[in-house]
Amino acid sequence: MRQERIGILGGTFQPIHNGHLLLAKHAKDVLSLDRVLFLIDRIPPHKEISEGASTEERLKLLELALQGCDGFESETMELSREGKSYSFDTLTELHARMPDAQLYFLMGSDMLRSFSSWYNPQGISELATLVCTERTGQNGGEMDAALALSNRFGTHVILLDSVSDLSSTEVRKRIQAALPIHALVPPAVAHEIYYSGLYQTEEIQKQYAILKKALTEKRMHHTAGVVETALLLAAQNHVDGKKAFTAALLHDCAKYLPDSELLRRSTDPTPILPVLHSEIGAQLANELYGVEDPEILRAIRLHTTGDAGMTKLDKVVYLADMIEPSRDYPGVQALRDEPDLDRAVQMALQRSLAHIRERGFDVHPATLRAIQDLGGTI
Repeated sequence: MRQERIGILGGTFQPIHNGHLLLAKHAKDVLSLDRVLFLIDRIPPHKEISEGASTEERLKLLELALQGCDGFESETMELSREGKSYSFDTLTELHARMPDAQLYFLMGSDMLRSFSSWYNPQGISELATLVCTERTGQNGGEMDAALALSNRFGTHVILLDSVSDLSSTEVRKRIQAALPIHALVPPAVAHEIYYSGLYQTEEIQKQYAILKKALTEKRMHHTAGVVETALLLAAQNHVDGKKAFTAALLHDCAKYLPDSELLRRSTDPTPILPVLHSEIGAQLANELYGVEDPEILRAIRLHTTGDAGMTKLDKVVYLADMIEPSRDYPGVQALRDEPDLDRAVQMALQRSLAHIRERGFDVHPATLRAIQDLGGTI
């Protein structure tokens, strides 16, 4: 009877990213593994955990990433241990749990080179086969390290071609630089990061804390989708990502104020209740969230109506609100597929105008001005 072959990929997963998944899939295919266990570390002895997501948040991201991935499982045994997490202890426990399985311990070249300094490398070598990915286009010294370990501990090392050089550090840096991460992490992971405000600066995390008290859970998920979409549109159209992020994050911050409060605060000569939250949202962004940039405040104010002379930032936020992933209405995919920003915004405005008229509502004059300014018809 064939022994079960189990891969073990440990890490802090701060956050989990596509590179982790590609490595696991590559090893699973090449080594004919039956399963790969993603072993989330609590306190890895060989490095400090970077500031960022909590243990619970990292585990949630990991579980989201593994949804629908056949043969990939999360393993949390190290989270329940006191003190530092040693690979030897983990492998000993796994071996006791599955005595007939062949264990394959997956690692990067930096971990292989430092392996001799780990706790009980001899014992690890006896419990599992080491599997290391070689750095693409570099002499990472993997072959020399593997030979040295074989001579010293009898370690069996399998070297695999690298499938990704992506790192969690790169993902965190892009998040803080307000650059899109849609190509770096699974969609559900990206959404959770923007829903929860993970890996953001302290200032932005304070904004999230206030915003989550002001919005429903459903509206917060919508907001996360707008943030994701705005960052992508901003990158595609050479718009400041940090401004797009803030405007997208706060665009609905006044959504649930009472109608009486919206009307009391409004200075609009033609106040229309369904869109007043955008004007008042710009006010609250300044008063409660500390936003002083007039470009960001304008983008929030125009996100429901548009207006003549819209900037690229205005257009990015307006369109992101219309096409974020949870939007599902006839014609939304055509808006998503339109590569030209001006054309997409014009199409969205025309669609909004038709929808408002069909329902017999009043049309805000700014919407008519925006359509005409972009060459559309009213």
